[in-house]
Amino acid sequence: MTGKVEIKGLCEPRFEAVKDAFTQNFEEGMEVGATFAVTIDGKYVIDIWGGYKDKEKTQPWEKDTICNVYSTTKVPTVLCTMMCVDRGLLDLDEKVMKYWPEFGQNGKENVLVRHLLSHTSGLAGIEEEIPSSTYYDWNKATSLLAAQKPWWEPGTKCGYHAITHGYLLGEVVRRVTGKTLGTFFKEEIANPLNIDFHIGLAEKHTPRVSKLIPGIPNMALIPLLMDAIFKRANDSEIIKREIKNLEKKVILDYGDDDQFAITISNGKIQFTVGKIDNPDCKFTTTKDRLGVMNWLFTSINEEPDYIAENLKMEGKPEDIDQIKKLFELVAKEAKRSGSVGIKMALTPMGIRNRSGDREWQAAEIPAGNGHGNARSVARIAAIIACEGELDGKRIISKETLEKILEEQIHDRDLVMAYPIRWGLGVGLPTKVRPRPNLRTCFWGGAGGSAISMDLDDHIGLGYVMNQMRNQTMQETAANMYHSDTRGNRLITALYESLGLI
Repeated sequence: MTGKVEIKGLCEPRFEAVKDAFTQNFEEGMEVGATFAVTIDGKYVIDIWGGYKDKEKTQPWEKDTICNVYSTTKVPTVLCTMMCVDRGLLDLDEKVMKYWPEFGQNGKENVLVRHLLSHTSGLAGIEEEIPSSTYYDWNKATSLLAAQKPWWEPGTKCGYHAITHGYLLGEVVRRVTGKTLGTFFKEEIANPLNIDFHIGLAEKHTPRVSKLIPGIPNMALIPLLMDAIFKRANDSEIIKREIKNLEKKVILDYGDDDQFAITISNGKIQFTVGKIDNPDCKFTTTKDRLGVMNWLFTSINEEPDYIAENLKMEGKPEDIDQIKKLFELVAKEAKRSGSVGIKMALTPMGIRNRSGDREWQAAEIPAGNGHGNARSVARIAAIIACEGELDGKRIISKETLEKILEEQIHDRDLVMAYPIRWGLGVGLPTKVRPRPNLRTCFWGGAGGSAISMDLDDHIGLGYVMNQMRNQTMQETAANMYHSDTRGNRLITALYESLGLI
């Protein structure tokens, strides 16, 4: 337990249990800085915040503090796209190539607009090996997607489009409006409704930004990923030739008891948990630098200074070079022939936390770099929860908005590896992730942020924090309303306070 934290802001007396749950998250050491807000019929009934902007806990989280909410950004991006549908600029059942002619190639000729929204287009990631700087180059990123072959038959499966979702929707919006997604959102939603949310953050707002604090990774996932990668490698004739006479032992060391061994012997690569004696190479880093593991599987070394600072390599230089080159080849072979999940695992967006980088903040990455707080996220949610009208301003027709609740697919997601029921760009209730009212939709961002819209009781909510968490699969499975334990606790307390559960 940690000490008491001062919780500031509005919380109507009937929601005292929600404030208690918010406080509990801090007392249990799960939060550094956080904010939670709820609107009913478009009016705030909860708008609370507490904690600190920085990991060192020297700067208080203020009322106007904002931070990156990662994939919670997808909901305002979807709303912008649906506004274009409402205005007759887009047709959900029209081919994407009608609006974006270059897109209609390499097996994508029949991809529909609704496929882009529902993560079924087959473009879950960018196939070509690219440096992370490519994600700041809109024309380059969208050109690569336009030329790429889908990873599955569009419309038949879903695979979470973690980063590409925003480029795909954003380019379609740009083609039909002449405005970038961030500009469209600002001019058509944020400014008219005074919403402090940004997709492409102006420099004047940077003093208010709280940098995200990476969580400790779930180390249990490493063997699952590595086993899948090396299985593909062992089936590759190219890899077999490369390691035919190779005998090497490698250690990946993340501190404490988290060590993993890679043994190359008798023409096979074997991955095991635990130590081995007399390794030829040893790569040592800390758990909060887990992304360096991805670097071992890529030929792109764009940040040598960062790697030198955070990765210790032991062994003969020739052995290290040989292992690095082998890992690069393993990654290429696994990505070429592996599942969608493996392709995504080997398509990392850089190796470090970029939420404090000015380049990241300024870019328009509509699937993942929106900046706001719970107050602004809940206000975006309120537009949808109130069926398209807020503060007397009609943003989108009720009829068009209702379409986002229409199930597009309910299947085991090829990237997330669990069943998801997709509407048009939003998650819909299931037995595993239920909601008291069926006309509810939701989503969240990596590390814990959340947005939810209840169109029956007109409830919009937002949860935003700077401390990211990586939970065990068991902990996540035990949560009902949101995958993150903190958000799930808050939403549960809200529903109980409203008598909905």
